Amino acid sequence: MTNEEMIAMRNIALKKHANGKALTLEETALAIWDPDSGKKPMTTMGLLKLERRALAKLKTKLKEYNIDSLDDLFDPKYREVGRES
Repeated sequence: MTNEEMIAMRNIALKKHANGKALTLEETALAIWDPDSGKKPMTTMGLLKLERRALAKLKTKLKEYNIDSLDDLFDPKYREVGRES
């Protein structure tokens, strides 16, 4: 694939993202790619590894605040349910 074709595909992916639609891994790699760097876009496996590292960092940081699951965020622990008097 030529550089011009990749730039055209990148523009399509950016428009898709701007419209709020989900991107595939390939589209995401093209969307975050900097054509001026001269390098090729990231591979899908590289993107998955990046995502995995980011999630691991997020989990570690949440553990510092004793947040182990989504219930810790949304379940009102130690709170009594309001009742009409």
